[in-house]
Amino acid sequence: MVLNNKQEDVTFVIMGGSGDLTKRKIIPAIYNLIKEKKINKFTLILTGHTLFKSNQILSKAKKFIKSKKINKSVWTKLENNSTYHQIDFNNQGDFIKLERAISRQEEKLKLKGNRLFYLATYSQYYKIIAKYLKNAGSIRHKKKSKKTKSKEPWSRIALEKPFGEDYSTAKAINKALKKSFTEQNIYRVDHYLEKELVSNIALLRFTNIILEPLWNYNHVDHVQVIIDEDIDIQGRAAFYDSQGAIKDVIQNHALQLLALTCMDAPKSLKGNEIRNKKSNFLGSLEIDESFFAQYQGYKKEAKNNNSSTDTFAVIKLKSKSRRWKNTPLYVRSGKALKNKKTRINIIFKRVKCLLDTCPREPNHLSINIHPKNEVHFHLNSKIPNSHDQVTPVKLTFKEDLHFGINTIESYQTILTDMIEGDQSHFVNSDEIEHSWKLIDKIQKTKKKQKLHIYKKKATEPKDLKQWSKQNKVDWIL
Repeated sequence: MVLNNKQEDVTFVIMGGSGDLTKRKIIPAIYNLIKEKKINKFTLILTGHTLFKSNQILSKAKKFIKSKKINKSVWTKLENNSTYHQIDFNNQGDFIKLERAISRQEEKLKLKGNRLFYLATYSQYYKIIAKYLKNAGSIRHKKKSKKTKSKEPWSRIALEKPFGEDYSTAKAINKALKKSFTEQNIYRVDHYLEKELVSNIALLRFTNIILEPLWNYNHVDHVQVIIDEDIDIQGRAAFYDSQGAIKDVIQNHALQLLALTCMDAPKSLKGNEIRNKKSNFLGSLEIDESFFAQYQGYKKEAKNNNSSTDTFAVIKLKSKSRRWKNTPLYVRSGKALKNKKTRINIIFKRVKCLLDTCPREPNHLSINIHPKNEVHFHLNSKIPNSHDQVTPVKLTFKEDLHFGINTIESYQTILTDMIEGDQSHFVNSDEIEHSWKLIDKIQKTKKKQKLHIYKKKATEPKDLKQWSKQNKVDWIL
């Protein structure tokens, strides 16, 4: 596939160009776009606080390219079209120098000036970078000329989580960004939304008539969103101790998966239609119950004996929307658990029992995002050679077996969508602010609750069993 059936000219400007995200994800994604001929004329401009040469960074990124053999001509083109510029994000003069360097590179390579700014930096720099890019004249906005009907070059900005630390800081970042960029040119990245099966959730719901009529409080008992991780904080104590599971995963990934699963039907499955419906749903959420825990040894790893940071959290939510009246909606995430799993479970209500031996399990639909892209529909069926005994059976869709293809890496999809101007899988400002309002309320409830302790590599905290029993939720892991 070629972008919009034509090869686009792109100027990639990476703020934080020497960091791990750039080396592990962004550069390999750009390499693949070149290799697959989705972009042709381009330049890659890397920036950062420390002085480097572009080839130094590219060589470190090489090992993260998932290919048996590096294509020499593609790699040579990437090297020849890349530059590095040392920059202090707090120095406006450096941005004026950067603009000159960008313009020279575009003129040299005869590029149109379509600019993709990727902020692979700490969120504390988002506001100042956006301001100084505007002041330096680096931002262009796409307009149609009445005389020639040609399009002027575009400028788009991508930002990684965390989008602030709470509602007030998130709102301040959004306000600052909109002084430099229009909302249609701001791309807030949640890489979970670019995963193949996640982007398929809306299609699964709204293109199958056997599902959508059942997708409401009349037929659904409850919903589970589970993001369990098998890794611990891995030396990220300085960052994680201020975040915890609530801010690190639930505020963004878990709530986004829940919103996709539970939003009302949009008018179309593109752009702002989906984002607005997700925003409406997130704004309808209220906290019901919660459970927090920390794995043994965390305080030592964090070098903070007084730490009350949650490394595991379950939030029971309810929505004020008519679709989900009084339906429990659970989001759960934790670190240092036995297995890494990401899945969504739609648990349907039990049917009236007409048998002497009733079915043990209710029908449920499981959307497995990790470790494999699979969808399971659990039904009940008669046991062969019995009179009226039933057993659960599983109908399974396995993406790799059915289509026999490897899915595209999420960051390649992120860059492709940005170049095409498709915001369907990105997060808008209202979604960010609604989710942070909810998280601020959760943080307040946490202060009044017990922080449970669990062992590393446990399936889940031992104390969760009683909490789950009280809330009538059986986790499907």
